[in-house]
Amino acid sequence: MPPSPQTSRSIQLHWMDVDVGGDVHRILLSDLPVPHGLSVRERMEWLAGPGDGLRQLLIEPPLGDPAFCVDWITPALEPDAQAAFVIMECMGYPFFSGSNTMATACGLLASGYLPKDIVDGQQVLRLEAPGGRVDAHVSFADGMVQTVAIEGDEAFVQLPDQQVEVVGIGVVPYTLCWSGGHYVMVDAESLGVSPQRAGEPEGLAMAAAIIEAIQQDFTLQHPRLGDVGLPRFLHWMWPALESESGCWQGIGGTYGHPGVLWRCPTGTGTAARLAMLSQQERSAVGARIQNTSPAGTMFEATLRGHGRVGDYPSIHTRVVGSPQVLGEVRLELPVTSPALAGRDLDWLFA
Repeated sequence: MPPSPQTSRSIQLHWMDVDVGGDVHRILLSDLPVPHGLSVRERMEWLAGPGDGLRQLLIEPPLGDPAFCVDWITPALEPDAQAAFVIMECMGYPFFSGSNTMATACGLLASGYLPKDIVDGQQVLRLEAPGGRVDAHVSFADGMVQTVAIEGDEAFVQLPDQQVEVVGIGVVPYTLCWSGGHYVMVDAESLGVSPQRAGEPEGLAMAAAIIEAIQQDFTLQHPRLGDVGLPRFLHWMWPALESESGCWQGIGGTYGHPGVLWRCPTGTGTAARLAMLSQQERSAVGARIQNTSPAGTMFEATLRGHGRVGDYPSIHTRVVGSPQVLGEVRLELPVTSPALAGRDLDWLFA
């Protein structure tokens, strides 16, 4: 007996996995049946609602891992942008991300989605994230992507010198920054957290408890973007030392709620740390911070200039990393696949 039309349906997904600092970023190149006429932010919000099963499918077992990131490539609306992308992570849908932009630029060029137009070993991609325009400055060697430098969302300190009472821990000092998402910046040594401990169950549980305590009654909005959700990032900071004038070196690890400590220090976490140094008048234009994660991978951020977002003094940054293509996947999933079970993905079969 031939299969019924209902059971013979399938979906095709096409993505490229790109490593940035030890973390897998899935550059999803498939056209998705998301409603027409939406802005890039509205596409993000639709996926965060009825379409969220796709994020679950790609970052949860059996096809993924909670530490994976996904970047869906979609047409841009800004007239000078070449492509847009929507970011999906364990914590949801960030408005901007440095490592995801690096991976997206690499994937767009390696897949041929955007043509290589290399001049003196360089190419600039104009991209659109849900939070707005972001530029990716790509460096090549022998036609292969070597580094990507990101200039995007402005970073600023929203709430300096805050405290929160956390059950089982006590009073935790922190600073709240914006750099593509709300970032809770915590002095790790003050809580006895070593770089090795941050990724262990006890360290992950501590970060989760701090985030959940701050989320209670949280109402702060972004002055331009409005309601951007609750804080879901915590950046553990170990002391940053000025190795030479204007060059800082430190260890920093980014936790994404729930339950992930990324292997890279994250571009947004690194920019937030530079924003704190600027707010403390410890860095000027041209200053750099080399932020190394507990796993040993490093991003470098440079302070490019100052601005203002609403009432907040902000900084423009340039963050550099080295993405590498891991491989390309074309996957067909029948409607009967156990990977689809319970994820409410009927919309993908439209």
